[in-house]
Amino acid sequence: MVTHTGNRLYTAYRKIRFLAKRGSLFSLSRPQGSGRIYIPKRVFKTITLNSLLLFLIAYLIVYVLNLFITGYAAIIFNIPVLVYYYDVDYLIRGIDWTPDSVSGVFSSGPIVMFALSLFLLILYKSVETETGILRLLLLWMIFHSLTRFFGEILVGAIFNKGFGFVILYMFLMDTGKVILTILGFMAMFTVGLAIARLSLYSANIYFNDLLRNYRLKFILYQFIFPFLMGNIVILLIKIPQVSYFDIALNASMVLFLIPVVMRSFTFEDFYFDEDQRTVKTNMVLPVAALLLLFLFRLVLGIGVRL
Repeated sequence: MVTHTGNRLYTAYRKIRFLAKRGSLFSLSRPQGSGRIYIPKRVFKTITLNSLLLFLIAYLIVYVLNLFITGYAAIIFNIPVLVYYYDVDYLIRGIDWTPDSVSGVFSSGPIVMFALSLFLLILYKSVETETGILRLLLLWMIFHSLTRFFGEILVGAIFNKGFGFVILYMFLMDTGKVILTILGFMAMFTVGLAIARLSLYSANIYFNDLLRNYRLKFILYQFIFPFLMGNIVILLIKIPQVSYFDIALNASMVLFLIPVVMRSFTFEDFYFDEDQRTVKTNMVLPVAALLLLFLFRLVLGIGVRL
C-alpha cells in the first residue's frame, strides 16, 4: 500500500515538473500531452527491430515448449510421437484414439500455456518499472502463451484441429461450437483490454514519458509492425509445411492487440522517471534470434522422437 501510494505521488510530481517546464502548470486548459515532442524516426525503427527480434525469440520458446508438452502428454497415453517444426506426428492409427487420450493430449498444451501466462504476468508485474529490454521478451511471451490458450480454443473450434478435437469429442453440435467461438473472441478482447496498461508501460524501456501525441506511433512500432513482420517470418521458416490452422492461430493474437490500441486513447500521459535512456539494438538479440531460428528449423526439421 505504501509503495502504491509512493508511486502515485511520484507520478504526480513528475507531471507537475513536466507542466512547469512547458510553462503550462497554471494554465486553465488541460493540455494532456498536447505539447509536441520530436522523436527521430530512427528511434522508432530501432524500437521495431528490437521488438521484432524479441517477438520471434518469444514465439520460438513458447511454441517449442507447447510442442513438447503435447508430445509428452501423448507419451503418458502410450502414444509414440515425432516432434517436427510444424506439428507433432502421432505414430498411432486413427481408430486407436480414445476420448480420454484425445482430451488429455490436445488439451495439455493450452492448459499449460494458460498457467504459464499467469506466471509470466505475475513476473512481469513485479518488474514493470524496470527498464531492461528483457521485460519486452516477457511481454511477448505473455501474448504468445495467451494466444496458445484462447486462440487455440477459438481457432480450434473453427478448423476442428488442435483443441478442436477435444471439442469434437465433447459431442458439441454446431450451435455449441458457435457459442464457444464467440466466447473465445470475447475473452481475447477482454484480456487485451485488461493488459493494455501493462503493455504501454513497456515504453519506459526507451522513454522517460509516454505522451498522447506519440503514443499511437509507439504502439504501432512496438507491437503492430513487429506482430505483422513476425508472422511473415514465421510463415517463411515453416515453408513448405504451412497450414491454415497455424496461420490463423498466430494471427489471432491481433485480438489482444486491437483492444490495446483502443484503450490506449483513454489513458492519461505516462511519466516514468528521469534516468538517461539510450535507444539502440543490443547485438545479442539478432544473433540469438538467428541462431534459434536456425536450430529450430534444423533440429525439428529432422524430427525429435519421444
